[in-house]
Amino acid sequence: MVFMKNNEFAKKIFCAFAALFAAIFFEAQVFALPGVASDVPDASGEYVFYRDNSFNRESYIGFLYYDDSTYEARYYAPATEALAAKNIDMLFTVDPNKDRLELTGERFVAPPQQDDVEIVNYIHDLLYELGARRAKLDKSSLVDWTKNKAPFMQAGTMVSDDYEQFGGPVQMLYDATVPIFNLKKIVDYSSRDVFVVVTIGRLESSKDKSFAEFVPPIAAQKRAPRQIKNAAKETLSLRVEIGKSSALVQSVAADKNWSLAGQSVWTLGDSAIASMQSLALPEGSEFGQNQTAARLLRMFASSKNSAYCDLSALDVHADAKSLKISAKTYNPKTQKTITDIKTLRAAMTNLCGCFSLAVYTDDYQANRGYFDKIAKSYDCKLE
Repeated sequence: MVFMKNNEFAKKIFCAFAALFAAIFFEAQVFALPGVASDVPDASGEYVFYRDNSFNRESYIGFLYYDDSTYEARYYAPATEALAAKNIDMLFTVDPNKDRLELTGERFVAPPQQDDVEIVNYIHDLLYELGARRAKLDKSSLVDWTKNKAPFMQAGTMVSDDYEQFGGPVQMLYDATVPIFNLKKIVDYSSRDVFVVVTIGRLESSKDKSFAEFVPPIAAQKRAPRQIKNAAKETLSLRVEIGKSSALVQSVAADKNWSLAGQSVWTLGDSAIASMQSLALPEGSEFGQNQTAARLLRMFASSKNSAYCDLSALDVHADAKSLKISAKTYNPKTQKTITDIKTLRAAMTNLCGCFSLAVYTDDYQANRGYFDKIAKSYDCKLE
C-alpha cells in the first residue's frame, strides 16, 4: 500500500473499484460447475486456494476458473529444511454440456516429476469428488447473509458425508461466497479441518500472476505503530447528485489528521487511506436480497494485485440495510499486512454507498478504537 497525495491516485482507486464491481455484477458470461446452480456464478479469472492437511507436509491446492470448459489446478508446498518447494500446475478441460464434471483433456504448465504422479492422480480424484458432491446440493446461495449471525468460517450449509480420502465420515461446509466448488472446509471425524479454504481471488488481467505465484501467509515485517495526535474534529464527506432533485450524501466523523488526496479519497500520513464510492445495482438486484449480499461479499473478500485476503480473519456483519466486511490482506512481496474495513449502506433498494478504510495492521491494532470509531460513524442518505 503506497499513498500518493494527488488526483491521479484517486482516479486509479475509483477505476479499479468500478471495474471490479462491474465485472461481478455485469459480466456477460458467467458460469458454474456442470450440474451446479449458484447465486454467485463464477466469473473468468476467479480462483480459490485450500490448505490440505491430509499431506505429511504443508500443502495447498488451488483451482482457477477460465470459462465453462477450462480450469487450472495447482499444488504448492513451501520449502522446508529437509525438502525443496514443490509446484505442480495443470490446465484441464471439461464438457460443459454434461450434468456432472467430466474431464476431457489436460496439459501441464511444466512437465511433472516422476514422484508427482501420485499428487496428480489425487488432484484428478479431488476434481471428480468435489464436483459430484457439490452437484448433489439443491441450494443455490447456501447461506443467507442477510440473516446469518455465525462467524464467516462457520457460516454455510453443513453436509454429513463419507469421504475415504479424508478418513471416512466428514462434515463438508458450503458457501456460495467461495468460487467453483462453493466448498469452505472439510472437517474429519476428530473435528479437525483437513481441507480448508485460505483465500479466494480474481485475476485482473492476463499479466496477473496471483494464482501462479500464490504463497501462504508469512510473518509481516514489524513497523513501529503510528502515534495519532489529538486534532480538531472534522467530517469527511462526499455528495453525489442523483437526478435533478436529490443527492447521495456520505460522511464519517474524523479529524484534521486526515488530508484530502483526491476526489473522495483521504489519507492519514502513510498509515491509512479512506475512500467513498456510490454503487448503483443492476436492474433486478436489490440491496436487501441475499443474492446481492453474497455477490458483494465475494467481490470484497477477493484477493487482488497479489495481496491475498486471509479468510480465517474475515469478519462479516450483514442485514437488509447494511453490509460490513473486515478483512486482513497480506502481500508476500512487500511483507506487509493491511486491515481493510468496508461498510456498505443502502440509500435505495438499488443504490448504496460504500466507505472503505485500509490501515497497516500494526497501526490498526495500536489504534483500534480510533479507527473503529471512524468506521462506525459512516452515514449514507439521500437528500
